[in-house]
Amino acid sequence: MNRKRNVMLCVTMLLAGCLGIQAHAQDVSLLRQIQDNFVSLHERLRPAVVNIDVQGKMEETQRMPFGPMDDLFRFFNVPQPQEQQQQQRKPERPRGTGSGFIYDVAGYIITNNHVVQNAERIVVRLHNGKEYDAEIIGTDPETDLAVIKIDAEETLHALTLGNSDNVKVGEFAIAIGSPRGFEGSVSFGHISALGREGLRGLAMQGLTFQNLIQTDAAINLGNSGGPLCNIDGEVIGINTAIVYGANSIGFAIPINTAKQTVPLLIADGKITRGYLGVSIDDADTYSDVDSLGLPDEFGAVVRQVQPDTPAANADLKTYDVIRKIDGEVVSDASGMVRKISSYAPDTTVTLEIWRDRKAIEIEVTLTERNLLANNSAVEKSILGIKVHDLNAGILERLGIGKKTKGVVITEIKAGSPAEDARLFEGDIITEVAQQPVSSTNDFFKLMEEHAEPGKSLLLRFVRGSRDPDITIIRIPQN
Repeated sequence: MNRKRNVMLCVTMLLAGCLGIQAHAQDVSLLRQIQDNFVSLHERLRPAVVNIDVQGKMEETQRMPFGPMDDLFRFFNVPQPQEQQQQQRKPERPRGTGSGFIYDVAGYIITNNHVVQNAERIVVRLHNGKEYDAEIIGTDPETDLAVIKIDAEETLHALTLGNSDNVKVGEFAIAIGSPRGFEGSVSFGHISALGREGLRGLAMQGLTFQNLIQTDAAINLGNSGGPLCNIDGEVIGINTAIVYGANSIGFAIPINTAKQTVPLLIADGKITRGYLGVSIDDADTYSDVDSLGLPDEFGAVVRQVQPDTPAANADLKTYDVIRKIDGEVVSDASGMVRKISSYAPDTTVTLEIWRDRKAIEIEVTLTERNLLANNSAVEKSILGIKVHDLNAGILERLGIGKKTKGVVITEIKAGSPAEDARLFEGDIITEVAQQPVSSTNDFFKLMEEHAEPGKSLLLRFVRGSRDPDITIIRIPQN
């Protein structure tokens, strides 16, 4: 009896061992299939992904990236605030490296606007090492998209565009490009989030229309403009930004945004959008403000009305809450901007706004949205100072209270009266000539009124978590 039991035990153990070996073999086979699929994907995609070398226009100086705002999203060297003297180098022609991919076999290539902006020469290098000079066909800073073109002597391979509306969190993602100049690099990961909005660092650099795809596929400097693909080899996004100091957090522009934008860039070289002329915040940030008496958290609160704009002509006011546009509910500030921008210039729209605790309707005729013209106050400077309107994101990054009013210094020109007054990028100017400042318009108006040649001017400012301070800025005789 014992002998039979032992034989049965041996047979059972032998069968278990065989089954275990078979299961292991099946696991290895499955892993090999997955591996082979990824290898095949790279072989299919690589010929359509290009390296982009950019030679920029000559700059007087270049800044070293440091300071309290150095965590802003960026790929290339963007001026940032600092608490110390800017390091200066001899004038030189800036260079950059990015990525892109072939959109059409005629030589059209999609990349990021920030890769090619201010470029004097663009060289595209194909997977086989051949190089071609490229021309810019069209750019759209507000989606950070650009189209460039090469006249290649060989047959080009274009990538297939997917549908980013069908992408789900958790799906595989493949990023290809030239991180840190290492061409043809591929990284695998997942889609970690969808519909990322309100990334103020990117917005400050011009990327207005976000709705970004977040991925943990490794993206580094130089991946910018390269494709983010699914396991079918379809492009679902264009890699555009990373978060400095964070691991495996990258962002891509949805390919459906490019599908709408790229054909217009090829046809017209630019995108035409409607423009209202207001600075706004999400209404939900004001939901506990009794004086507004909001019925819910939907809408966009007007912080500032720009002069000589459709909003000013329609008599929109600060604290108005835009609730509907042509009967469509406005969920938040980003939704309002997208809706207004979807209209053609010269279109008349009906706004439902919340004012004095009741809803009223006004009509407004939109003009053309022009990023450079509409941000002219940001580019304007006086006595070596450039400023930007404050928002919650800037205050949070600088560690300053949310109730602070003023403008943030975005640039101080070397050798200017502002530098002599020991002002720095990142300082918040709250008063000019002992009068309060709440916007860039206030700042420039007061500066122009009180900055008399040969005289001195008092500025009150806040720096980081320190107490408010004052400085004297001396105006040159001529």
